[in-house]
Amino acid sequence: MSLSDAVCAQLGEYYTFALQKWSLLEQTRNQNHFFVFFNQYGQAFYPESPYLWFRNFLKKHQLRYIKFHDLRHTSATLLINQGVHAKIISERLGHASITRTMNIYGHVLSKADKEAANKFDLALPFLAGIKPKEPERYSE
Repeated sequence: MSLSDAVCAQLGEYYTFALQKWSLLEQTRNQNHFFVFFNQYGQAFYPESPYLWFRNFLKKHQLRYIKFHDLRHTSATLLINQGVHAKIISERLGHASITRTMNIYGHVLSKADKEAANKFDLALPFLAGIKPKEPERYSE
């Protein structure tokens, strides 16, 4: 899975900062790894630590509680709304098939499809002013 250029640049800056700030090369027992989320000794967090940090962040900033996992759904929804193909989103989420992605995010795709249909009107401005005809009524 690819990371954006902006994320790669931020991670590079963070890596340099972390090495300077905490002298991690000296503190880390295993010199072969650099953990993005780490404790004061340069070791990996317990698996629950990022979730706990996120929960406390939401409370501190008085934001509505969402599960940490919901960030995954937010990411997928944002990508759908940006027009990214469902197959690419499925691969990024690690779904075994595009069918799973479609089952979970089908409602979002329907909204995106409606927006695409409305954008089509912008491409063909002569259609924008046309009102649909009413069905003819038959007299008996």
